[in-house]
Amino acid sequence: MTLTPVRWLRPAACLTLMAAVLAPFAADPARAQVTAGYSIEFELPTFPFKKAMNARFRPDLDPLVDEISRRQEAGDDVTCSLQIYREAHWLVNYTPDAERAKKRIADLEESLKEKDQSWALEQTESDGSWGACYDAWFFRLQASVDPLKRLQGEGQQPKYPLKFLQPVNEPKKLTDMLEEMKISDIDAGEANRRRELNMVVTAMGQLLFLDYLAPMLPADYPREQVAQGLRDYMDNDWQNKDTGYWGAWYLQNGELVKTDDLSVTFHIISYRRGDVKMLDQLVDTTFSLRETKYPYGWQDRGTTNNHHNYDVATILKYGWPAMDYIQRSRASAEIGIMLARSLRLTLDGQGRFYTDAYDNIGDAYYFGVSFLDVAGYFDPSKRFWAQKLKFPESRNLKQRLIANMKALDSEDPMILLALQKLGVDTTGDGAAAGDDPGSSD
Repeated sequence: MTLTPVRWLRPAACLTLMAAVLAPFAADPARAQVTAGYSIEFELPTFPFKKAMNARFRPDLDPLVDEISRRQEAGDDVTCSLQIYREAHWLVNYTPDAERAKKRIADLEESLKEKDQSWALEQTESDGSWGACYDAWFFRLQASVDPLKRLQGEGQQPKYPLKFLQPVNEPKKLTDMLEEMKISDIDAGEANRRRELNMVVTAMGQLLFLDYLAPMLPADYPREQVAQGLRDYMDNDWQNKDTGYWGAWYLQNGELVKTDDLSVTFHIISYRRGDVKMLDQLVDTTFSLRETKYPYGWQDRGTTNNHHNYDVATILKYGWPAMDYIQRSRASAEIGIMLARSLRLTLDGQGRFYTDAYDNIGDAYYFGVSFLDVAGYFDPSKRFWAQKLKFPESRNLKQRLIANMKALDSEDPMILLALQKLGVDTTGDGAAAGDDPGSSD
């Protein structure tokens, strides 16, 4: 990638001046770099069924989402409703399966009649998974990771055997599953498999690459072999050799479209702790996607939010050792801009994150805290991009965030993870917080 010559601000510049560095980057192409054979550009893939599914089901689904948020603010535990909603949202936006979507929306409406849904946080006896109100296996797989982290922090073991791992208990089983999910046939009217692909990579990346979770897996689970199989698949069969990115592939108009996906790439580089190939090229690709719509780039409805900021800042953190001076200068400027916007536009004056970019309060706090954390706002030792910059107001904001989340009195895993990132013990026994799941949208 060739950068347009610009005058770079020093990393320690006052945040009020960060807007001055925004303009030089606004000319980046407003579409993702997607290729067939990694050489021919395509417009972003579109699924004809999505518009029809949304037109049919959003009028029923949107009021139920509003009710979930209202109930959360009132202090109700709506865990089951949240699970059903996430699956219904997937069905409406990623599949043409109207019957399943209709059923799940009806299930959601019924679930909201129950005030206390905390039972949906418990492990299920049937297959040992968590996420009792999910029907789809890949949702239950991902929902099981955070509870396993919590058990590890508490020094406990799962109550029931983890039978839900049987579909991925051999290297070939996992890579065959990913290979099937990787390619969606738009021409044939198939579902968009991207969400499934991302969620399986997210869950298995944590279970296989985060070593402290090894004791949580069954004794006969071949963790090292499956992990190596996943690494080999990522490096040799999936990574874009031109851009360093990973993403879903699509058959459209007789061509194979290979997308560069910010979210998928974030999960892979994050759980592999930056131990991936082509880091310098991967960084340039991240910059080039600045004006592209999420999930391929940073933008959401014409702006950025903390979810995308978190993904970008994490990629830049792991890419920092491989960057040259120009790349580091741009990374510092970009993180400074995102931080200034986050503090000014996503928080109210009382230390509460606005929820308009999210479906629930938990996600708003989780992604907001996660971005501030990875940017080193609270901890100078994490401030890789601007070590001399100081944020004296950060201590006060941290305490307000903690107080506001505690006031919710919620068992939402996203709230608990956000509190852990701020140093709060949510296990009740002083256990240390583990790694976070990021996002799998």
